Amino acid sequence: MPRLRVSLGLNSGSRSGQPACTVVIDPSGAALMQAVSNKLRLKKREAASAHLYVWSTGVRVDLAAADISGCVADGDLVVVGFGEPFAGKQPAAAAAGSDPRAWEARWEARSADLALVEWRDAVAMNRALGRLSTLLEHPAHRGRLVSHAQQRRLPSASYLGHNLYADTLRSFESLAAAAREAEAAASPAELAFLAGWAERGAPQVVVSYVSGATPTLAHELCHARYALLPPYRGAVDAAWARHEQLLCKWMADLGYHASRHADEFGAYLLTEPHAFWRGRVAPREAAELRAVLAAALGEPLDKTEGPFGVRPVSTQAEELLIPGSV
Repeated sequence: MPRLRVSLGLNSGSRSGQPACTVVIDPSGAALMQAVSNKLRLKKREAASAHLYVWSTGVRVDLAAADISGCVADGDLVVVGFGEPFAGKQPAAAAAGSDPRAWEARWEARSADLALVEWRDAVAMNRALGRLSTLLEHPAHRGRLVSHAQQRRLPSASYLGHNLYADTLRSFESLAAAAREAEAAASPAELAFLAGWAERGAPQVVVSYVSGATPTLAHELCHARYALLPPYRGAVDAAWARHEQLLCKWMADLGYHASRHADEFGAYLLTEPHAFWRGRVAPREAAELRAVLAAALGEPLDKTEGPFGVRPVSTQAEELLIPGSV
């Protein structure tokens, strides 16, 4: 049976419904429970009382089932609860007659230059955008069009969010159109996304994220600020210039081309805890840098209003129809 790529998270609490990590497992209840226990570091007592739910449908996973592929799909978010009711909203929607899997992506124009796209799951998003992110930021493949087979083995095949730019999208269009091999040509999913972008005014920045991945959205919006707000970009570049020699290899190891290091450095400073740096940046220094960058923004990082507001795409936003991949 094909293995499943699923995201894992918590059913309740401040991070309810938010992906914490992604795993690839055999499609059995036991394998899923083992992954949850390991990745979310459950104690034995917690594991014994755990209930697992598919976040998009509210279906409780049968942990004794030898095959869970009938209720857990590739790309699903699975949340763990400990006896409390399921915290998602999809069961109510389903009772009202709507299909929680009926949409692939929702597009929202935040400004003439910035659009947000919320995706139903990581699989749909990454089959449309994975190769574009590789073209943008992969340390070895930046500026190159990799094949679909190559892409399946690269980090951006399992992202929870993407930051893309008009220049990147146009470059991808040109490279894909000139591709001599079918394995490198644009897929229906990629073409549909590019067409949707053009039809919606070809904004300079497009931020995509998986539904429920609010921390990822906050990170990706930092990239939008870097592209569109010169004061913030200047502050980030100055901070990176002081740390480039120390951190450039580490940033490359994280999967980023040198051209993306400054932008990623700023986003990580603003959205990750001190522990993320593992001593590479001292806690006090990280706090000072964060304060400098936050001041350059001119508004709170967690603001929910305005173009850069950390809020989900409206359920009334225009939907994108993304066909299956090649």
